[in-house]
Amino acid sequence: MVEFDPEAISYAQILDVWSDQHAPYYPSSCQYRSAIFYTNDEQKVAAEKKVVELSKGGTRKVYVGVEPASAFYKGEEYHQDFLDKQTSARSPMF
Repeated sequence: MVEFDPEAISYAQILDVWSDQHAPYYPSSCQYRSAIFYTNDEQKVAAEKKVVELSKGGTRKVYVGVEPASAFYKGEEYHQDFLDKQTSARSPMF
């Protein structure tokens, strides 16, 4: 989950960082799926625009949902910091 101060960074800028760090081109189960969540109509439009942008000019289908934010439940501890817990899956995020 990301909390942000819109005075410091825009939702569109967060989407840019997300799309630079994430490849939503692989189908997955409902349990492990890619999604962009929004809290208002402006964010919804920006998220839908980003999905269209990702799918333009490519031959790969984009598998990402755009959904309203709702209650958030943090995963179990063994799901936290997953990449840090892997010995062969090191990937710089930021």
